[in-house]
Amino acid sequence: MKFAKVLQQTLIEEDIPEEWVEAAIQYKVLKKCIGKVVKELEFLGLSKADRKLLLQDSTTSNTVELDDDETQPNNPVVAKYFLAKSRRSNEVIPYLKIAIDERAREQLSHDRFQRLARLIKEKVEKALASDEEGQKIVEVKEQDDELVLSPTTSNTGEEVVQVNENEIVIMLGSDLKFFGTLNSELENLDRITQEEEVRLVQQIDKIADEVLLFTTKKSDLYNWRELFKIYLDSEIFFRYNETSSKSSERGAEQIRANLKTFASRIDQTQVLERMSKKKSLAAYRHFYDLNERLFKILQFQSINTTALRKILKKFDKQTSLNVSARFPALISSDHIFMTGSSIAQTICGIMQTKLLTLVPQIDDYSCPICVGIAYKPIRLLCGHVFCVRCLVKMKHRGKTDCPMCRSSNAIALADSSNLDVEAMQIIKRSFPIEVKEKLKESDKERYKEVVNSKGCVIA
Repeated sequence: MKFAKVLQQTLIEEDIPEEWVEAAIQYKVLKKCIGKVVKELEFLGLSKADRKLLLQDSTTSNTVELDDDETQPNNPVVAKYFLAKSRRSNEVIPYLKIAIDERAREQLSHDRFQRLARLIKEKVEKALASDEEGQKIVEVKEQDDELVLSPTTSNTGEEVVQVNENEIVIMLGSDLKFFGTLNSELENLDRITQEEEVRLVQQIDKIADEVLLFTTKKSDLYNWRELFKIYLDSEIFFRYNETSSKSSERGAEQIRANLKTFASRIDQTQVLERMSKKKSLAAYRHFYDLNERLFKILQFQSINTTALRKILKKFDKQTSLNVSARFPALISSDHIFMTGSSIAQTICGIMQTKLLTLVPQIDDYSCPICVGIAYKPIRLLCGHVFCVRCLVKMKHRGKTDCPMCRSSNAIALADSSNLDVEAMQIIKRSFPIEVKEKLKESDKERYKEVVNSKGCVIA
């Protein structure tokens, strides 16, 4: 199936919002522009074979303007196609620069070069016949449904183009429209991305306020913890939830599958049925809708990225003007759609910071030794955290180094000032059941120590 149909079908089947569809890359319109560019090149006498002959090594050049020593042609006919940016705006200005060395033309043995040189020279001289100032920039225009070559009437080319002796510059009308349309569409995609990012951040803030309110009750606190743990374990948008690494970002099909798995696991655990408030259920739906919206944005970005790549590839195939790498490089800094951080990275990062941390996971507050909640957490000088009881036990056994990193005397040097007060408050507030269980276990151990003790008892 042709890509134009695939693009249209995807936008319909994925239920992309109408506003987004209007901002999408207009693949069919751009294809028509390419056809007109080809006609303008053929009007100049440059067939596809001729263009390949003249422009075959231009893929290695990203130069916007030539230096004096670069403009001296080594061959009687040298053509290069350039993309420049306006100094006053982000407008992309394409132009074809051709150098004709009349003195060396007769020495050429290649008939095609001679024919092209003569044809281009005659066309340009005819177009510039009435030009008294010796202007060397001409443009192809459509006049009365016919293409004509005439001196440029605008200063667009003059703004960025330097023309030297034995050179002429030809401005094509349709390629200017092609790149202008494409640049404008990328601006629309930037706008959609920015607007959606703001919208999703607002949604995260709203859901965070709701979750914070609901989790004041122990039952919903544990239900939301279970829900968020299932969400994190599902790794929907990133492998291992590494949102700082774009390389770990999931593909569209994997995200779709992970979202379904997440919803399925929520149903299986019946965590929603255990929620005490209808508003808590509504907050979950808002949370799930947020993830679906983010997924839809990523789909939209993906199909437009593919459309951009394919339309530039088609431009090169039809025109031999070699812009697939140069155009993105030229305008990349102007468009967050192309070089900005992934919206998935941004939104998932904010979600983790503002929402998921509201209900801490027990793994983040567990003692590495007893694997239970690190009640009365002691943070050693090396940074590792353990429950006070485990550290006291280790100290009584004569072990004074950190059991994680072997930092020398880290346990021996710890005292009451090493109590992580902030973590202690979070543990008391967020893990009341685990703290109660921990205290029971401590009481049992203390009782056994009292019964069997021949010496001191661990308090």
